[in-house]
Amino acid sequence: MSVEVAIENLYKTFSKYPFKSTMEGCPCCVSDTDKSTLHSKQLRKLEDEDISRYAFKAMTTWGDVDDFKHYLPRVFELSATRQLTVDTFVILRKLEYANWQNWEKGEWQAVTHFLNAWWKHDITTNDQFDDELFIEIYKLLDNLPELLRNWNLEYNQQGFINYVNFIRENYHDLGSKISKLEELTVKDVGTLKTWINEQRELLETGFFKAEETDKEFSNVISDTLYMLERTS
Repeated sequence: MSVEVAIENLYKTFSKYPFKSTMEGCPCCVSDTDKSTLHSKQLRKLEDEDISRYAFKAMTTWGDVDDFKHYLPRVFELSATRQLTVDTFVILRKLEYANWQNWEKGEWQAVTHFLNAWWKHDITTNDQFDDELFIEIYKLLDNLPELLRNWNLEYNQQGFINYVNFIRENYHDLGSKISKLEELTVKDVGTLKTWINEQRELLETGFFKAEETDKEFSNVISDTLYMLERTS
């Protein structure tokens, strides 16, 4: 499922939760201006400056779970397309706060499909590996093998570049307290390391291809292969 289809599925699934002009907010944290800004446009027309304050305060000091479900499709759409200025971990942890795995089956399935599609889209299009997105989706879905299956490693795709850079930046520290991915379980650290090493042939192939077209990148791949040999 593409991220575009997954987003449309969110809108369809959560359309039964209506807009409420009387959504309660903590008077110390949410001003009348904040409320009027959020209510100034239709859901799909809301931009970062309209919805980011709500996204940050959703449920903790502004509105309840049903309100969050109303705005969830637009919040997630802006997050997945990198148009929302609120940190990814803040947005995704709202799901835990809302106890999302106990929502109606169609709702948590729609969110699950979206999270997988978001990850697949981001690892293929983002010009750098997003540790924050990876670890937050990993914690929510608890399915590392699925995330790895959705990682496109074709040589001419951004996912391959992200794979090389991911190894260089993370492999040595995986499983340690200084790792940016320290929240991985011991089992999943092993799974991730095994998966990385199983792709060595792709690295070698990528090295020879890059030697012909991108000498700098071929050197990066060579250094990555050398690091794997020393640390595996």
